[in-house]
Amino acid sequence: MFNILREAQEQFQKIHKLLRSNALRNSAYYAHLSEATQEAYITMNEGMCANTTVCHQCAEQRDFLYSMLKVLEELETGTPLSQEYEERLKSFSEKVTEILKKISMVLTSL
Repeated sequence: MFNILREAQEQFQKIHKLLRSNALRNSAYYAHLSEATQEAYITMNEGMCANTTVCHQCAEQRDFLYSMLKVLEELETGTPLSQEYEERLKSFSEKVTEILKKISMVLTSL
């Protein structure tokens, strides 16, 4: 479980770094962010499968990641960045920060 948590932490740190960067928000940026999000989603899902007692909050966060994949795919294909998508990206950044804090707390308790 420790290894899965470390891997998840690395994946979410990639996302966090991308969301905080000043990179040009073009289709290549969204493709990279989408790929990092997909990797984090897969890692999170694997961790949930390895742990038979999954908390409701973890499942919600995983589902949120999945919903963000759809938004990122649209942005990757050139869909304009609407106010709604800007708000979703802001929420995404906040969730990633929250997830990283929780992973750190769990890792320090192990």
